[in-house]
Amino acid sequence: MSEAKRSRPVPKCPIRPGEPCSLCQLDVTGPEDCGLVYLVMHDPQLRDGLQAAARAAR
Repeated sequence: MSEAKRSRPVPKCPIRPGEPCSLCQLDVTGPEDCGLVYLVMHDPQLRDGLQAAARAAR
C-alpha cells in the first residue's frame, strides 16, 4: 500500500487578501514571521485601513 501524498496548506497573505503568501521578503517562511505583516497588524491606523479595504472589496 502506498502512502497518500499530502500537500501542505498554502498560507494566505493578510496584506493582499485572497492571494497566497509569496514570501516576498528575504528569510521569511510565511505571514507569521513577515516584517510587513507585523508592522501593519501592530499599527492601529494601518490595520483599520486594511480592514476597511477588505470590507470594500467584498
